[in-house]
Amino acid sequence: MTPRRPLMPRLLAAATAALLAGALGSPLTATAATGVATDPNDGVPRTDPPITYTNFQPLADPGAGSANYFQPKWYDTDGRHIQAHGGQVVTTEENGQTVYYWYGEDRTNGYWNSPGVGVYRSTDAVNWTNLGTALRSISTRDDLLTPYFEELYDTVDENGQPRTEKIDALAYHLNSTQNSDDTAIFERPKVLHNEKTGKWVMWWHADGRTEPGGSTYARSMAAVAVADSPAGPFRMTGAFRMPNRANYQACTQYAVPGQARDMTVFQDDDGTAYISYSSEENYTLYVAELDDTYTNVTHTTDRDTLGVKQYSEDGRYPYIFADGTPEAPVRGEDFQIVKECGHLEAPAIFERDGTYSVVTSGATGWAPNPQTHYTTQNLMGTWIRGIEAGDVHENTYYSSIPDGGDGLLSVGDTRRTTFGSQTTNVFELEPGKFVYMGDRWNEGRADSTYVWLPLTVGENGRLEMHNPAAEDPARYGTGWDASYWDDKGFGHGTWKVVDDRLPDSVRRGSTTSLPTSVAVDVDGRRTDVAVTWSSLDTTRLGTRTLTGTLAADADFTAGRTFTRTVDVAEPGIVQIAPEAGVSASHRNDLARTVIDGSTAKGWDDWSGSGYPRDSWLTFEWETARTIDSVVVDTYKDGPTATWPSRIEVQYRDANGAWVPSTVAADVVQDAAKPAPVVTLDTRSLAPMSALRLRMTTQTNTWQSIAEVSIWGQGTLNVCRASDASVTASFWQTRYETMAPGLACDGRRGTSWSTWSDTALKDSSTFTLTTQKTHGIGSVEFTNIEGNVTGVTAEYRTPEGAWTPVTPTGTAPSVVNNTKTVLSFEPVRATGLRLTFATPGSYLKIPEIVVPEVEVAVAPKTTATVTTRCIGGRVTVVTTVRNDDTKPVTAEVSSPWGQRTLTAMKPGSSASVAQATRASAIEAASVTVTATAGDARGVQTVPVPAATCR
Repeated sequence: MTPRRPLMPRLLAAATAALLAGALGSPLTATAATGVATDPNDGVPRTDPPITYTNFQPLADPGAGSANYFQPKWYDTDGRHIQAHGGQVVTTEENGQTVYYWYGEDRTNGYWNSPGVGVYRSTDAVNWTNLGTALRSISTRDDLLTPYFEELYDTVDENGQPRTEKIDALAYHLNSTQNSDDTAIFERPKVLHNEKTGKWVMWWHADGRTEPGGSTYARSMAAVAVADSPAGPFRMTGAFRMPNRANYQACTQYAVPGQARDMTVFQDDDGTAYISYSSEENYTLYVAELDDTYTNVTHTTDRDTLGVKQYSEDGRYPYIFADGTPEAPVRGEDFQIVKECGHLEAPAIFERDGTYSVVTSGATGWAPNPQTHYTTQNLMGTWIRGIEAGDVHENTYYSSIPDGGDGLLSVGDTRRTTFGSQTTNVFELEPGKFVYMGDRWNEGRADSTYVWLPLTVGENGRLEMHNPAAEDPARYGTGWDASYWDDKGFGHGTWKVVDDRLPDSVRRGSTTSLPTSVAVDVDGRRTDVAVTWSSLDTTRLGTRTLTGTLAADADFTAGRTFTRTVDVAEPGIVQIAPEAGVSASHRNDLARTVIDGSTAKGWDDWSGSGYPRDSWLTFEWETARTIDSVVVDTYKDGPTATWPSRIEVQYRDANGAWVPSTVAADVVQDAAKPAPVVTLDTRSLAPMSALRLRMTTQTNTWQSIAEVSIWGQGTLNVCRASDASVTASFWQTRYETMAPGLACDGRRGTSWSTWSDTALKDSSTFTLTTQKTHGIGSVEFTNIEGNVTGVTAEYRTPEGAWTPVTPTGTAPSVVNNTKTVLSFEPVRATGLRLTFATPGSYLKIPEIVVPEVEVAVAPKTTATVTTRCIGGRVTVVTTVRNDDTKPVTAEVSSPWGQRTLTAMKPGSSASVAQATRASAIEAASVTVTATAGDARGVQTVPVPAATCR
């Protein structure tokens, strides 16, 4: 290794000149500052005179095809569009004033021939002054012999001769010209300040060709540079592959060792720094600890073990594989995987109140996608998507997470594009107020724009990003600033609504009074907080989502929001669309998306050769159904009104002919409004086995439908309720996957099977759980293959305890191809677990039906037990308080007898004294059975051991 000469004084002086010059005097005044000179003919958008900003600009997402998509531009204090793409904002303090530095890719020349990494300075985060190029690239190898690079990299020896080997190594990583054999790519620069060393440390995604004409993403490294000033000049000291697990090809056989593509850095409060990077062909997202200098990882070796032209100024290279040797990094100590096989990139890490979050994008090239976030309490610990460990969407592909699903970042993102952006960084504008930084890429051109939006923290610590201008144009149509958080529930701590006091369901057309307060828990402290609700539409059947907005309290400002659901229902009317076969006049492959329970983009009749403008969707059942109503959620698929102007209902008669009906609706096609929801009242129609929706449009557009709900007579199968989920101890995967969900899909042609070509199971369990409480009293199924010798059931109480059911009648025998009904005393439950005995055999069940029944709510009573000594003998005193709104009769049973308290008035209390006739008793229990009409509830209260002296 050749020793480095000290950095020349004139280079250091040049590096700090921009900060000390009069034009950039501190404190910086946004209106007076001018930046470094740039070529007025460089093609970068400009404006004259320069704009002085007072807030963050409003933005829209009109879609990539819109002429206004790459707006607004963001001009620096010289009126030139800022060139800091894929970047980061670093906050520091200078002379007692908060100062922001914005680093990013300089795309002045477009995707190719990058000048390097640009840096801007601001004191308000909206007006930015160009400080020039913090890290420079080169155009030719000879550039490294010019004074700037020679003094920075010591490329000429004491005899005036070029250090050829060093120059070649540097040129491989710094030459960004398109026609170079080894074109280097500078992406996603991120900077840390190391207080121990006093250095500013920059990391970036250093990619490029490995052979002439090859891919510019073949190199896959993370490079690092250091400087004495935030403005540079930064000197590259390394370009490395990063730590990997030993089985780095677990997600794809095409992964190469130690890949590091899109990356970011994070500095914790204790000074420890970390680097996060996409690896394994972007399939797996890592985070690794950096050493005390921030210029390498914690486990290194003295050679490039991969032979891929890594560069190291001090001769240290990362030890790549966690192979178990003493020198190797250890997963959970030195690095961790955020998400395995997730196909993610563009990470941004930040910390709030002890929770670490990484916002990350799907890997879809220049096109934006619906971004997700992951959280942990320990950077080297376990990460989960969103905030709910093990929720139903934990391993759902990022683009398939439904709106409102745990881990989905954006709220109100109708195009599911993260408002037309890809994340690059999150920075703290003010304490606790975090700003998302994103890029709206125009394929890497200089006119690519920026998307900066406020992040808020919702219930249970859920991270949310809203677009103020789209959400409330009256307030934020001209931009937003730090005051945005003032009425958005700003505060510290993790809160959740623990009792929303809402009804589970309401009748169609009813008027319902919603609660005026809810119980809120903040880090273990429970208080009542006033709440206002969005309107509850009871005119149509289905699940309605309500948004509650909390008033201010001691911990948070007003404006915390949360969502809950209420079912609008009619007795005997259930959703029957999922049971139907669905077909369409066009794009039949998308037809079933209209009954998948999601109001995201579903079916449309788009055609590249002209729009049909007259299309249909057909729903067919095995038997005739009496249909109450049809609800059609249309979908806005672009800037225009992409939905029908008229929807008509047709039905199929006994001869198989389609018959028009008088049931129809005209729909206003107003692109300025959200896509409408259309309700069709079909109660006047005779029972039918098939229904067709004919859709026509007056305008020349494709017609897009998100969801169709068809409500008809029947009993709700709790197994198919909107809040239900099912699992099983085992299911068939050989030849065909026959998972438990197939027994709850409403279709006779699909089945849950436990067959195996290896060892057959002697028993299997089927578990149904629900988010809400349902009344159940039986389960029905038909086994069609194998041998089931018996079935037992347990239910989960609303409190979460699994309890055996109380069967009514004799235990049913299971006969193949004959319906089996297991009946039990009706209970209010949040789950049902069935255990099937299949000794030496298996089962195959097309459908499991758990009918919902009305179960009276148990009377509300409170029972307490105390003991007294009377005449040297123990007396047990049971006190019952009627907390209900109607009279209650309570039966008190214990080892010492039974007594009844009759017709206790609401709010009253009564006691029963039972003499034990013993001077000492062991611990026992008292059972209190409360009844009010048909409603019945049981409490078991412990009696402590007692002795009378």
